[in-house]
Amino acid sequence: MLQGSVTNESEVREAIAATIRTFGRLDILVNNAGNLFHAGPLHETSDQVWDETFDLFMKGTFRFTRAAIPQMLKQGGGSILNISTIAGLKAIPNFEAYAYQAAKAGVVMLTKTVALHYAKQHIRCNCICPAEVVTPGIAGMLEDSQTKAWFEGIHPMGRLGQPEEVAAAAIYFASDESRWTTGSILPVDGGVMAG
Repeated sequence: MLQGSVTNESEVREAIAATIRTFGRLDILVNNAGNLFHAGPLHETSDQVWDETFDLFMKGTFRFTRAAIPQMLKQGGGSILNISTIAGLKAIPNFEAYAYQAAKAGVVMLTKTVALHYAKQHIRCNCICPAEVVTPGIAGMLEDSQTKAWFEGIHPMGRLGQPEEVAAAAIYFASDESRWTTGSILPVDGGVMAG
C-alpha cells in the first residue's frame, strides 16, 4: 500500500509511477478522495476552507488525471472514473456546503471536458454522482433519529444508499462493458435527481 495525499503533487506522481512499475500499465484511474467538509452559511466560509476544499476535491482530481493521461496515451487508452455527488448537480435544501458543492460541480465539468478531448485517443472519462451513502463517515450522524429521518426523507426511495450499490456502477465504468461510454454523468441516488 502506498500512502500519500492528492494535495501533494510529488506524491500523486509517485503513486502513478509506482503503479506503472508494479503493473507495467495504468488502465483505470478512480478519483475518489474526500473527507468531512465544512458546512455553514456562505458568508461564514473562510478562504482557507474554500481553498482546502477545492484543493482536495477539484484540484486533486485534476492532479491525478493529469498525471495518468501520459501513460494512457502511451498505451493506447484507459478509463478514468471521477466520483462527484448529486450536490454537484443541484442545490440541496438545508445543505449549506458551498465549497464542497462548487468543487464537486467542477469535477462534473472536468469529466465532460476530458471525455470530449481524449475520446479519439481511447481515454474514457465518466462520473458517478451518488446521493447519501451509508459510510463510516456518517454512521455517527445516523444514530440521531431526526438526522437519519432527514437524510432518508430527501431520497424518494426512502433510504440511503449502500457502498456496494455505488461500487456496481464503478465496476461498469472501469470495465470493457462501457467501452463505448464516455462523458457520462450517472446519478446513483435513490431517485433524488428525478425530483
